[in-house]
Amino acid sequence: MEGKKQFAVVFHMPGSTITSEMLHSPEHVIDPYPLWERMRHDSPVFLDEVTNTWILTRYVDCVAAFANYEDFSNRLYRDTLGVVFGPTMLDKDGHEHVVHRRIVAPEFVGKRFAPYCEAIERNSLALIEKFPSEGVVDLVDAFTTRLPVNVIVDMLGMDQRDHDRFHTWYTTMMAGLARFNSEKQELGIEAHEQLAEYVAPIIENRQSCPMDDLISKIVHAEAAGQRLTVTEIQAFISLLLVAGGETTDKGIANMWTQLLLNQDQLSLVLDDHNLFDAAFSEMMRHSPPVLGQLRYSVNEVTFSDVTIPPNQTVYIQLASANNDETIFQNPREFNIDRSDLHLNKERKGGHHGDEGKYGHLGFGLGKHFCLGYEMARLEAVIGSSLLCEEMRNPRLASAADTTFITKNATRSPLKVLIEYDRA
Repeated sequence: MEGKKQFAVVFHMPGSTITSEMLHSPEHVIDPYPLWERMRHDSPVFLDEVTNTWILTRYVDCVAAFANYEDFSNRLYRDTLGVVFGPTMLDKDGHEHVVHRRIVAPEFVGKRFAPYCEAIERNSLALIEKFPSEGVVDLVDAFTTRLPVNVIVDMLGMDQRDHDRFHTWYTTMMAGLARFNSEKQELGIEAHEQLAEYVAPIIENRQSCPMDDLISKIVHAEAAGQRLTVTEIQAFISLLLVAGGETTDKGIANMWTQLLLNQDQLSLVLDDHNLFDAAFSEMMRHSPPVLGQLRYSVNEVTFSDVTIPPNQTVYIQLASANNDETIFQNPREFNIDRSDLHLNKERKGGHHGDEGKYGHLGFGLGKHFCLGYEMARLEAVIGSSLLCEEMRNPRLASAADTTFITKNATRSPLKVLIEYDRA
């Protein structure tokens, strides 16, 4: 179990039945992995009667669900992301999704993304320079919540003096995605509207006077003869801030927390910074920042001999799948030298167990594979390598609490207090 707090979590009682109450119990929120393990064995396709949601917990079932575009739809995101941002590619299906993704996707992978590595390095160093002189830092507040947003601001060609404003919009919109909280949702909508108003004249300017920045490229990009409208560009920028910020923010925090809790693994990456690539892969398997993804069943569909009716909410529990003991040996062991995991790269096109290795599902699979996967990895690896230049002998501070908190379908420590020697 992650964290310094210890709790007695016992779910595997012979003869007992898994109930929805267990899923919403304080014990499960503190450490969900024991109940997920039991669900994989006893109830791999489980109907949570509290939320009226079907939950898939096995690796093979989650892979099959990701690959099933005929029986599943992404329309549920209209009730979360769509309420705050308006229409985005995430709530689209079929040809419409493919076209919208093709318009923007090329800018986030391969050679087109390479020039932005300099922005990652520059913003990492700028944040590290502000670290406190006494040699104790909260990595979350000082680095992880700020780096992704600052990099995106630079990529878009926005005013770098507005980093703090974008950070406020990001955190407010992220909180606004919480379902069943109308007050936070209204604040999230307001933050998006402020951001949309901010970028509107910039979009108009780039239409006639393009520059060498991401927003210009998105404004003029097209696929199948289509371009994004101004409203769609505004929604995409908000989505980029939230989706790109949240995964990377919590991913870096989770990776460092696991390394600090496993000194042998930390020693390896401190000796060879190239191993941060492997550490990132293992984090996405062991402690993914995003716990799962929603789908809507448009047809009847069967997993593990259980049939889900049409018109149902289905939750692909990727964090459970990533810790499936039939796929990964000793899954709750954090090990950056795993022989059963594809390290150092993402498996967006499949999960194949070639040579006994499988891919983590932390970014999903297939057509809806996370658009910013390469950006998240590079920010984690480049940023962490630069952190090691400043933080010599990093270790958990005496006041550190590494308890992972589950909130809005994400899981991460609230703070990562690191004590270190000045370089």
